[in-house]
Amino acid sequence: MALTEEKFNQGMSTQEYIDQIKVNKQPFLDIYNALDVPAKVKSQFDDLAEPLRLAVFTADWCGDAVSTTPTILRMAESTSKLSVKVFNRDDELELTNSFLPENRAGTVPVFVVLDSSMKEIARFVETAGELVPSIDAMDGVIAQEISGESEENRRAAGRGKRMAYRISHAQEWGEVILDAFGRVIADGLALSPEARPAVGGTKWPPEA
Repeated sequence: MALTEEKFNQGMSTQEYIDQIKVNKQPFLDIYNALDVPAKVKSQFDDLAEPLRLAVFTADWCGDAVSTTPTILRMAESTSKLSVKVFNRDDELELTNSFLPENRAGTVPVFVVLDSSMKEIARFVETAGELVPSIDAMDGVIAQEISGESEENRRAAGRGKRMAYRISHAQEWGEVILDAFGRVIADGLALSPEARPAVGGTKWPPEA
């Protein structure tokens, strides 16, 4: 299965995606609305010689998607140089996995950047690799906070605390995500068409 222009145009706009979110809608909106897109990031896209296309494969139940997807969509909405279409990953599993190595099948979200001819320039998987230590630190702090709860209460409390933590770090984490996302696109544009796409985001297994 290929991401053709026809398939791309079947995707949702950012607002259409937001309207149909069933899980974690308020945290998504809180992060989306809290983010102030850095001027440096915005200018990188405003200064592109030609507009690009961005296909977003995401899932509203995914914790990383709750941070990464609204951040990148908020940035994309701030510039006229990115045409965005959003897909529910669970409805497009085969297509999404076509952008992932076999050992990463099922990873979400995935962001695919293409030129006007639908040639892939870059892809960004899950979230910024530089953010992983902060996510691990979040999990460590929350594990301590809920250690005295019953197992059932720990699960519920943990979910709520992780969402609150992600929202409270929306700007800080968003800047890390957008910096990494911008770099992989710059890398892709610098490559010859034959060498593309540049690939960024998290890696598995993690690099030493």
